[in-house]
Amino acid sequence: MDMEELRKEKLERLERALTCKEPDRVPILVFNDVFCGKYSGYTAQEIYFDYEKWKDATLNVAKNFNFDYIFTLNGLEGMFLFASFIEKAPEVAANMRFVTGPYHQILEDTYTRWPGIELKEDVHPQFIGKEIMKKEEYDKFIEAPIKFMHEVALPRICKNLANPGSMEYNTTLTRLGAEATNYGNATLQLIMELKNIGYPFFPMAHSYAPLDFLGDFLRDIKNVILDLYRDPETVKGAIEAITSHMIKTGTISGTIPPEVKEMFGTEIVWCFYPLHLTEYLKPELYNEYYWPSLLKVFKETIKAGLLPFVLFEGSHDAHLETLQSIPKHSIAGMFEKTDPRKVKEVIGDRMCIMYGPPNSLLIGSTPEKVHDWTRELLVDMKDDGGFILFPGVDAAGIAKDARPENIKAMIDAVEKYGKY
Repeated sequence: MDMEELRKEKLERLERALTCKEPDRVPILVFNDVFCGKYSGYTAQEIYFDYEKWKDATLNVAKNFNFDYIFTLNGLEGMFLFASFIEKAPEVAANMRFVTGPYHQILEDTYTRWPGIELKEDVHPQFIGKEIMKKEEYDKFIEAPIKFMHEVALPRICKNLANPGSMEYNTTLTRLGAEATNYGNATLQLIMELKNIGYPFFPMAHSYAPLDFLGDFLRDIKNVILDLYRDPETVKGAIEAITSHMIKTGTISGTIPPEVKEMFGTEIVWCFYPLHLTEYLKPELYNEYYWPSLLKVFKETIKAGLLPFVLFEGSHDAHLETLQSIPKHSIAGMFEKTDPRKVKEVIGDRMCIMYGPPNSLLIGSTPEKVHDWTRELLVDMKDDGGFILFPGVDAAGIAKDARPENIKAMIDAVEKYGKY
C-alpha cells in the first residue's frame, strides 16, 4: 500500500475511535521512551540527550511494529515551564511542555534526575517533587499566579534562574530559548519522517488539573493534601486563581494554524492532561476540590475545539461516576489501574476508553499469554467502537524491558480479533 494511503487509513481508524464511532478495527496507540532506545541499541542517556538517536530509534520501532500511532516522549513533566511562558511567549513555550535532558543541563532544575548525570546511563529519568511554595505564601500566589511563578517559584526550582535579572539568569533564558528551537526542529523532523512511512499525527495542546498544578509543582502532594484539611478555603482560592490560566494554556497552545491541520489531514487537536492526585483523594475531597475545576477546564477546552486526551493515572474507581458529567463523545482517557470493563459499565459510550496490556505482562509473560490476554480484552471492550488499545498502561507507555515478541503477539491479536 502507498504510504500516504496507509497514513490516511490509520488516521481514519483513530479518528473514528477517538470520537466513539466504529472503525474498521481497534487502533493501537503507543507511547514509549527508553524502549525504542533499547530495541535500537542505544542507552537511555543517548535517547534523551541526542536528538538524532532519538529520531532514529523511534523510526526503527515504527517500521518494525505495525502500530497505528507512535509517540516517543524524551522528556519529563515540565508544566511549570510551559504554564509560566505560554501567554507571553507561546512560540517558545510550545517546545517546553516537557523538560528534556538538555533543558535540565541549562536550567539545573531541582525536580528531575537524568541518566548519565545524576543516574546511571541506562536507566529511566526521574521526576522528584518537593515543596517550593511555603504555606504562608498562598496569598501571594492567589494574587498573581504567573507573577509568582516567575519571581518566586522558578528561581527556587532552577538553580540558574535563582537571580532574576542577573547576567546568569538572562543567559540561561537565552540558552533555553535556543535549545527549545533545536528541540522543536527535531520534533518536527521526526513527525514528518513518521508521516512519510505511513504514520498519522495529531497536533497537541496542553493543560492541567488545577489542584495537580499546586501539588506537583508548588506544595508537593503530601502538603497539598494536608492543606485541604488544615486550610481548605485558602486552597480553594488557589485553585480558583490558577483555573483560568489552565484554560488559557489549553486554548493558546491549541490554536493550530489551518495549514497545519491541512498538512496532517485532521481537525482533531488533542489537549493532553496527566491526572496525578485522583487516587490520593477520598470522594468527598475529590468532588469538592479536584473535579469541579478540572471539569471547568475540560469544558472550556472542548468548547475551543480540542479533544482532551487524559491519562487517568492511579486508580480512578472511586470517582467514575463524575465522568457522567463530561460532554458526550468529547474526551479520550487511558486508565492505569481501573479495569476498563468497569469504566464502560459505569459510563457506557460517553468517552473513548484506552487500555492495554500492562508492562508487567509485556515484560514477564509469554507471547501466548499476551495474545490471549489481548483477545479477551478486545472481546469485552471493542463493541460499538470508542476503544483504543494502549499498551503499557501501568507506566503510560511501553517500558524499556518489554519483550518485542510479546508486543508482536499483542499486535497479532488485534489484527485477528480487533476487526469490526
